[in-house]
Amino acid sequence: MQTLDDLVTDLVDRYTGDEQHPGDGGPGLLLRLDTLGLRSRQPRDGGHAPPGSRPPTSLEAVSWSQRIKVEAIGLDMRLRGSSRTQPWYRALKAIPPGAENADRVSEVTRTVGRWHGTVLTVLGLRGPSVHFRHALCLACGERTVYGRADDDRPRAWCINDLCEDGGTGAPARYEGTRLYLLTENRAS
Repeated sequence: MQTLDDLVTDLVDRYTGDEQHPGDGGPGLLLRLDTLGLRSRQPRDGGHAPPGSRPPTSLEAVSWSQRIKVEAIGLDMRLRGSSRTQPWYRALKAIPPGAENADRVSEVTRTVGRWHGTVLTVLGLRGPSVHFRHALCLACGERTVYGRADDDRPRAWCINDLCEDGGTGAPARYEGTRLYLLTENRAS
């Protein structure tokens, strides 16, 4: 999993990704959403995109871009405890030190990670997640489990904000052999 600084760098400066899903070193992900010529649903390894696959519409991409920028400005204001705003790129870059000062790094990393994942999905760089509607979360018992199978690395997670997995205080995540426990925990 990427650090908060890495996630912000991917969104603002350049897309580097992580060791499991390396980026291409090109422009930041938000710039790609804002610029029609940089959007693509072509596979990263070359070849042809699946039939019916096409770049996101301008309205969809720009809408997500603006939403993330507005949320970043608001989050930065809350972390700083200030009523003054700053431009979105400065606000995003100020989020990691602000999270450290407010002692909210894990919570803020989840939020920025969600923005990062949304942008990757909208740009077609990652497939969409799927709701496991028949699986109950092993930690909270709710039907709030979503999953994705990227590059032979299946994983799932609970989206219930009230879910706490053990001592982490974070919603449950399922990878490896733990993922297969969900199949035995189906709700009728």
